[in-house]
Amino acid sequence: MDFRPGIIPLRPLTMNDLFGGVFRAVRGNVAATVGLAALTSLIFLVPFTALGAWVSSNEESVSLEESVTSDTAGLVGSLGSLVPSIGSWFSTILLAGFLAYVIGQAVLGRKVSAAETWRGTSRRIGALIGATLLTSAIFIGTMAAIVAIPIILLVAGGTAGNDGTVVAGVGLLVLAVLLAIVATLFLWTRLAFVTPAVVLENLGITQAFARSWRLSGGSVFWRLLGIRVLAAIAIGVVGSLITAPLAILGAALAFTGIPLDQMYVWQAVITGLSGVVAGAITTPVTAGIDALLYVDHRIRREGLDVHLIQTAQGTAAAPWSRAEA
Repeated sequence: MDFRPGIIPLRPLTMNDLFGGVFRAVRGNVAATVGLAALTSLIFLVPFTALGAWVSSNEESVSLEESVTSDTAGLVGSLGSLVPSIGSWFSTILLAGFLAYVIGQAVLGRKVSAAETWRGTSRRIGALIGATLLTSAIFIGTMAAIVAIPIILLVAGGTAGNDGTVVAGVGLLVLAVLLAIVATLFLWTRLAFVTPAVVLENLGITQAFARSWRLSGGSVFWRLLGIRVLAAIAIGVVGSLITAPLAILGAALAFTGIPLDQMYVWQAVITGLSGVVAGAITTPVTAGIDALLYVDHRIRREGLDVHLIQTAQGTAAAPWSRAEA
């Protein structure tokens, strides 16, 4: 029989265990998951949405038909529409940390409040931000290095009028894009456990990267990649269905005949609202899956299930601490 003091049985986890555990954690800690996610999304998205709307208001006040003949029409408005996405990115950093703490405690059968979750993660915010920035830099640097040579060949061939160089550059660019996709998936998988390591093990940035790399390597890599891709697709579809009315409303603005600046202002507002809805509903599930995968890999590689059973029986200290009141 499974020994289950909390949201998961203390053994290697199946797909049902992962998704079921996340939903049990959300139901048992609504304030610390959905509530905290909605609050965090609002805190970040309200100012960034206001900033995006202000930037979009500086767009040319012309009709959509008139903008077709202008080389600069839509540039400022498009930039303003993207600003709320920056707020979503910042809120996601914190939400991943919050969910790692909630899941860690829920595995041990502990319910937590929003206030306790904040106390348990607030001192790790600096490390979370640093780790996220470093992760982004790694992704961007890797992509830039892969596509740099094809782009250089294309530019050189176009400048010199050398058709052979242009054709070679196009071929290399296609290969580089495919290689970039593979590299992205590889890094996305190997760095999946940086946030749980930062929050639950109190590791520094470089230590968390090394920890994630060790836990995600070897034969478990493909399983981890498959589960994360499947979860991302499923959660993405659900999130798209939830925000579909807002997306349709944003697209319909182009047919209302309102000036271009007003259209982009409303699109910035709609982007912010979509971010709040998605942040409150889908982000807790995504971050929760990653946190449970971290626990699962420690069970498979380090026998963490034995430690957790001893903790539940009161014969060993918990593998991660709980925030003090």
